[in-house]
Amino acid sequence: MRATEPLQSLGALLRLDRTTGTLKERKYQVSIIGGPNTGTSRAIEGTMTVGSHPDAGLNLTDTTVSRYHVELTARPDGIRVRDLESTNGTYLGGARISEVIVEDQATISVGKTSLKISTMEADLGKPEAQASFGPAIGAAPAMKQLFGMLERVAPSESTVLLLGETGTGKEVLARAIHEKSSRAGRPFVVVDCGSVAPTLIESELFGHVRGSFTGAIADRNGAFLEADGGTIFLDELGELPLELQPKLLRVLEAGTIRRVGEDRHRRIDVRVVAATHRDLEAEVAANRFRRDLYYRLAVVLVTVPPLRDRLDDLPLLTQHFVKQMGRGDFEVPRALMARFAAYHWPGNVRELRNLVERSLAGADMGPLPHETSTSARTLTATEDITDLPFKEAKERLVESFTKEYLVTLLEKCNGNISQMAREAGIARNYVHRLVAKYGLKGHD
Repeated sequence: MRATEPLQSLGALLRLDRTTGTLKERKYQVSIIGGPNTGTSRAIEGTMTVGSHPDAGLNLTDTTVSRYHVELTARPDGIRVRDLESTNGTYLGGARISEVIVEDQATISVGKTSLKISTMEADLGKPEAQASFGPAIGAAPAMKQLFGMLERVAPSESTVLLLGETGTGKEVLARAIHEKSSRAGRPFVVVDCGSVAPTLIESELFGHVRGSFTGAIADRNGAFLEADGGTIFLDELGELPLELQPKLLRVLEAGTIRRVGEDRHRRIDVRVVAATHRDLEAEVAANRFRRDLYYRLAVVLVTVPPLRDRLDDLPLLTQHFVKQMGRGDFEVPRALMARFAAYHWPGNVRELRNLVERSLAGADMGPLPHETSTSARTLTATEDITDLPFKEAKERLVESFTKEYLVTLLEKCNGNISQMAREAGIARNYVHRLVAKYGLKGHD
């Protein structure tokens, strides 16, 4: 597959390997591990039938197997195994099954034949790096690779799950995916699942009929019907109540919705892009998010890096916001850029935009949020570095600021690494690495 070729149909999890910069697609394989045809393997692409008929996708010579015995379908959450009313049945773990979803390493039995399902990752090569995707821009390699991936994904109909901290620009990317798809010009509907009351979220998503609950004084279509033909962006999906998750899954599976208080189902044609700042795999492990819904959403999985991990983007983004605010003639002071380079950016790109706006308005910047007074004094004393190249000046200030920040945080949290991570808004293992790097000591 060429680097610029769009991905028109994705039936498995697609992700960008941030270590190698290559696209990885999860695929499924069925292998015969017992019976007359032992040793035969086939890739499962879409739907495959298994049976003794010569036309079956996986043809078996086992005489105890029906002509069309079982059907295997690749899905984001695993392989759907559906018995085709076979004579001798299909078995999983000794139990006869009609239809079930199985995951990696599952073994099913048909007649005297044993089939093993396994997963593998196919390397689709590196996406062509590009400096922008719609209105989103970036100079850091991680962002260029991400933009290249999205360029290939956008024309497909696949569901996309955007993971990343608050303020990293997930909605901007979601809108750009829509604009670069065949649905451009049709509705793009945004639902912030975290801002809607739990009692109203079902109505917000699916609509309601008059009188279906207190306050339902008129019929309402809901976001999915409003987005029909276009794209719906489910922001902060990790906040969706657990009891509503099966209903969303049914919408994604069946392509139909039923308004609250209504008997009939309505067919819809909607592409779903979802986003969250939560670690959904951890939420699944904690039984706060359904595993099947996660896999159904994560057909294409995109992790948007925080601004602190792509500081090379700072000059480009800062100047972009300056121009966006109609002040293209404004030159950002080097001392301010040096402070920006040493800052942790808990609010990410959104916070940068706000600070640029404050600077253009002539407001006194003072210490940046979470910037200690000691760090602020160090960062404003830039006379010794302003003649250095940006990269070298940034590195010096980052080292100085990071150590001072950690020392202050260690004192504040009495050396407790977990508390430090919560205060700083970063992962605990990252705090561990920083503490070790600067020769400091903390504890769990």
